Amino acid sequence: MHYLMIMGILAVSSYVHLWNAAGFPDLFFDEGVYMRRAINVLETGDPQEGWFYDHPYWGQLVLAGFLKIAGFPGIAGESLESSYAVPRLLMGAFAVFDTFLVYQIASKKFGKRAALIASALFAAMPFTWILRWILLDTILLPFLLSSILLAVYSGDSKRQNLLIVGSAALLGLSIFTKITAVTMIPLVGYIVYSNTRRPSSLIKVAVPAVLIPSIWPVLSAASNRLDYWLRDVLWQAGRGTGSVLPIIEYLFRIDPVTVGLAFASFAFAAYSRNLFLIVWFAPFLLFVSAVGFLQHFHFLILFPVMCISTAVMINAGLEKIKNAKVDNAALAALAIAGFGLASTGMLINADFTGGQFETMDLLINNFDDQDTTLLASPVYTWVLTGVHDRQNVMTDYADVLFMPVPTSKVMLVADSHFMVDMGRGQEIGDVYNSTEYSIKIDDGAKFDAGIYPYGGAAFAKDKVIELRTNWDLDWRH
Repeated sequence: MHYLMIMGILAVSSYVHLWNAAGFPDLFFDEGVYMRRAINVLETGDPQEGWFYDHPYWGQLVLAGFLKIAGFPGIAGESLESSYAVPRLLMGAFAVFDTFLVYQIASKKFGKRAALIASALFAAMPFTWILRWILLDTILLPFLLSSILLAVYSGDSKRQNLLIVGSAALLGLSIFTKITAVTMIPLVGYIVYSNTRRPSSLIKVAVPAVLIPSIWPVLSAASNRLDYWLRDVLWQAGRGTGSVLPIIEYLFRIDPVTVGLAFASFAFAAYSRNLFLIVWFAPFLLFVSAVGFLQHFHFLILFPVMCISTAVMINAGLEKIKNAKVDNAALAALAIAGFGLASTGMLINADFTGGQFETMDLLINNFDDQDTTLLASPVYTWVLTGVHDRQNVMTDYADVLFMPVPTSKVMLVADSHFMVDMGRGQEIGDVYNSTEYSIKIDDGAKFDAGIYPYGGAAFAKDKVIELRTNWDLDWRH
């Protein structure tokens, strides 16, 4: 019965993470950035795009390897939807694997009852839709969770040293994907030291975990760009206000049930002195409180411990119910999976990208790259350049802050991200004001943001997209 339940939870996870991959959520700005960099790896073999050093290389290398196997960019030319559906299916497959890893970690540390609840939370609750985006945070999770799992299993294994080194290497790859994974070094170090009680074991963790991501600055130094690396890394960490509260408020809007239970469980973990859980979430929370820039999807790295910690708290409560004739944990897992499936199912069946793909279609059919420059977010530009081989496409509309537009004719995609960035510099506003002719594209699904589970989704969708030019054309009628 137990194995049937975990298979059922994995089936739910597969549906939640793989269904309607191109339709929900919206095509996010950062997805375009990472797809552009992966295409650059396919075209040039160089993981470093241009002169900007904001993230290490493992994410685009993993994504580029998958795209190569999937037949990119050729397969993306068959339909606009496939340009995003295919890489998002990889993100979904990672999330299903993450569900299994969450179960395995929780089972080893806290028993199968808590593991069922934790995996059900991870598989189905609305918070999980963020994992559908093509993000470094999504890519690093399976490497990080595998690292934690190997560290946990190293305690009673005859191949302890091999598991410790393997765990450290996977942790190093996680950091080589995104620097925020350094906050997980204390967790892996704590697990390994708890298992061995030998300080030398910490060296086995530290060496691979430090050496692997060090490839990034070493390569920048080898190409005489270490000063650029230092400049951009410091800028990346220091931009923004550093306030955690607005992000937590947004997370509550995405999934008040999961986030509320998670923070209650963190307090429960602190009260019960559960160091495994505390060392998992506390360093990250301290880190994001100190750095300047923070977005809601950065909390994906905490989503597994949110689920496990909540499961431990729920299971502790269930164990106080005596003389139960049924497995209360199994019932709780079924209830969570059912509730999550119903809630998240309302989201994943919605069309949040129709207007964006309609905009892409208009660009492909009406943008003349011989005498016109296209300004748009990376959501659109990588498709035009990497799949359809168009010229005179700036990689990002913000490029006008640093270089002039090379042609007199301009075509501009003014979406919600562009409108937010209008204040970044006068040049962006000038381009917008110079494009007096426009058509407006309605971006699909309508919903009430005040109704659960649509609260957070209100921020994950362009309301209206403007396609603007500085000359009149027949296509605007």
